[in-house]
Amino acid sequence: MPYDFNRLRQEEWPVLETMTFLDSACVSFAPQRTVRALKEFADFSARQDEISSSAHHVAMDSMREKAYREAARLLNAELEEIALVESTTHGLNIAATSIPLNPGENIVITNLEFIQVALPWTTMAKKKDIAIRVLKTEDNRFHVEDFANICDAQTRLIVISSVEWCNGWLMDLKGLGEFCKAQGIFLVLDAVQHLGVLNIDVKEFHCDFLCAGAHKWLNSPFGTGLLYINRETQKGLDSAYAGYLSCLPPEEGWGDYWENPAQPAAKSWEFLDSARRFEIGGTANYCGAIALGEVLALINEVGITNIQQQVWALTEYAMDELEKIGATLITHRDKEHRSGIVIARLYQDLEVEKRILHALWARRVYVALRFTEYVGGFRISCHYANNEQDIDSLVSALKEIIAEIGYTPDYHQAK
Repeated sequence: MPYDFNRLRQEEWPVLETMTFLDSACVSFAPQRTVRALKEFADFSARQDEISSSAHHVAMDSMREKAYREAARLLNAELEEIALVESTTHGLNIAATSIPLNPGENIVITNLEFIQVALPWTTMAKKKDIAIRVLKTEDNRFHVEDFANICDAQTRLIVISSVEWCNGWLMDLKGLGEFCKAQGIFLVLDAVQHLGVLNIDVKEFHCDFLCAGAHKWLNSPFGTGLLYINRETQKGLDSAYAGYLSCLPPEEGWGDYWENPAQPAAKSWEFLDSARRFEIGGTANYCGAIALGEVLALINEVGITNIQQQVWALTEYAMDELEKIGATLITHRDKEHRSGIVIARLYQDLEVEKRILHALWARRVYVALRFTEYVGGFRISCHYANNEQDIDSLVSALKEIIAEIGYTPDYHQAK
């Protein structure tokens, strides 16, 4: 029996009935179950249910556990491979400061990356003798052989988005992971445009790091995302942080330890044998972790396979309807490389397209206009909470605006 996404939408995202929202690739809305969980936590934080303040603190720490469990379930990862981070930026910086780099080595990215994917390493390149190699292809598609052609014996890592933000291209993660493992190259993935939309099973492909903030497709704009670090990869890395909550706790527990008058200020501590040792290890963003646990549990409840089928159906419908009004698709139709992002162009004159964008916003129809190195266009996000009526509303609005402009879309003439 097909999953009832319309019922889910009504229950969890009533805000979607007040607008046409197709911009989850930017930032999305929290579901109602998250709102309820955060209200409960706010009430908890304003009273004392535990025997002591220390116990109260420990109770708050325990509320983060659901996020770890649900993240491991969604990724089919081991619990020890999951850390909680502030954002994709935070996760990428952990990778950048943990992977040892030697003079003369190089790092490979693509030319279509969001700036944050490259930023930690381009910054590092100013201080160290390392090179950044940028992969560019004629058709803006990226295949394993393209990466193989740009890599050499000095390539230390490949850092890319699993889904490119400006054309929606989904990488061949299995093939790329096999290549990196065979060549001894670290593979670091920004999955912020991927996670929660399509299946990611880390037991089906190899990667060393995978990170994703939760404010986009995961519907959790509260400042906590997730970081996966391969169990084997962890063994050869050092953490940039040294926080006491990343240490193995004392046998008697932290509360009793602090009550011990003999405890030293300086002591050699043993760190956790898990991805959590890469966290900051101090007092955490409890609201963000609680919210993340709720949305990940929701995705696992619905089922990522159901979500993937819903998203593919919506992207197919969107591409068909956009082409009917003269739009030129930038996103490729190849299902093996398709995500929740549909990119299209209408006019050769970018100023006209900017006018269209603002005219859509005035009609409470929300999409984005995004580019990198002249690749991009109108970005339509097809989330599992969307439906065909959202696409119809967008297309109807575009028809009105095109009529107001006075001439038919001409971008295809510029190709």
